[in-house]
Amino acid sequence: MGLETHRRKVSAQKRAAILKAARVNFLRNGYSRAGMADIAREADVSTATLYKHFASKEALFTAVVKEASRGSGNYDGVIAPEDSPRDAIYKICRTYLSAQFEHGANALMRIVIAEVPGAPELARDMYEILGNRRSDTLIRAINTLIEQGKLRPHDSAFSMRLGGGMLKEVFVWPALFDAEAALPPDTDEKIQGVIDAFLALYGPGSAD
Repeated sequence: MGLETHRRKVSAQKRAAILKAARVNFLRNGYSRAGMADIAREADVSTATLYKHFASKEALFTAVVKEASRGSGNYDGVIAPEDSPRDAIYKICRTYLSAQFEHGANALMRIVIAEVPGAPELARDMYEILGNRRSDTLIRAINTLIEQGKLRPHDSAFSMRLGGGMLKEVFVWPALFDAEAALPPDTDEKIQGVIDAFLALYGPGSAD
């Protein structure tokens, strides 16, 4: 058991090193120009070891996207029972923006957009990871607020898209055309504006 545990630990360390080197390489060179041999060298592993963990460059890029979205793209447990509706939605907004700006989602999206003509499967993978999976946890968070009486009953899937659309319009879309883009100094003020619009529609005192 001791030897097997050691092997699993070494394997996990090598996988983590590969993902770290791949992330750096993809962000530096883009998908097409990133080389598996270069990634292996920067991760200090053999190419055989790299391919043992990831069968293709596409599989490696998908793993990098998953790693970037893990935790920061999950809204389960973000809100607390004592949060007011505004505080709860603020936490959700901040978690969303953290995934985009602090965990590299914007940069990875720029890579995918550039590669869509030649590698449409990358766009499908990213949409599944950063779109559908993240949407599921967002919907659960909104449903929790409905169950707690902090939002009126409504179609949470639609309101999730509406709220996410406002965040994208204000923060994400401009960043996709600027590699140096960061959250602006008035981020909190803009988030509060998004929350105002959302609560006007779905707050507990809003009209149907």
